[in-house]
Amino acid sequence: MKLDSTTIQRLLRIESLAVIVFATALTTYSLTTARRELPPSHVATVDLEKTYNSIIRYSDTQTKLKALAEELDKRVATSELQVKSLEGELDSFQSGSEAQAAAIAKLQASVGEFRAVQQFANAKLELERARALRETYVAIKDAARRFSEREGYDYILLDDSLPEMDPANAAKTMQQISARRFIYANPKSDVTDALIGFMNDDWKAAAGG
Repeated sequence: MKLDSTTIQRLLRIESLAVIVFATALTTYSLTTARRELPPSHVATVDLEKTYNSIIRYSDTQTKLKALAEELDKRVATSELQVKSLEGELDSFQSGSEAQAAAIAKLQASVGEFRAVQQFANAKLELERARALRETYVAIKDAARRFSEREGYDYILLDDSLPEMDPANAAKTMQQISARRFIYANPKSDVTDALIGFMNDDWKAAAGG
């Protein structure tokens, strides 16, 4: 039987359709098989703010920062007292005298030194605070990895749905909402307390306690 062009085109369409159906079925089967072969992921969440505020490591760091702040405040206060002392001495000099001019120059130098000490203290304290936050975060990440390996978790995610949003205007409030990735997390998946205990045990052991 001789096939006309219409019949040939019809057969080609049927063949193409059969190939598509077969390919779709094969893909579906492969994906279904892959899903069956892959074990379910074990996911947990952590309250990062609570972790920071509850681990001994960070508490010890804050104690050191407090001591540093007090030391820097003393330096600033000493420099400020020097300025006030020189200001008080100005009244004892005759107006327009060389002695007064020398006292004014000394006062100006003292004011410059006071400002330098104040700026150094602020910058130093801010640097150490940032370093404490960064180093503690690195320690939390490392502890989360080791904790996950021990407990069999594949992922530990930060639950950012917990902290309250700061009151703000509509635009800033929307920014805070948009920045969040979690709307809800099952409390049963939270391992914050377990991670805190894990880190505190490590810290005590390292300190010989």
